[in-house]
Amino acid sequence: MTGYKELLVGLVLALVGIGLLVIPQISFFREAVLTVILGVIPLIVLLVGVMFLMIGVSTMRERGAEMEESEAESESKEE
Repeated sequence: MTGYKELLVGLVLALVGIGLLVIPQISFFREAVLTVILGVIPLIVLLVGVMFLMIGVSTMRERGAEMEESEAESESKEE
């Protein structure tokens, strides 16, 4: 049941956030929000890219270790 509560809270927060951006507000507030959003988006993209890069490097290391183990096993079977 907690999964549904978390989903509902997330949905409500998303709708409130969209509502705050859509409903007409004081112009300086909207400009400030736009500045923050445009400043944060490149940082988020950069952090997500670094995260995927780290996951990729980790996966390649695991595959390399698996390949070395399989080569060692095949060499030991041949002897």
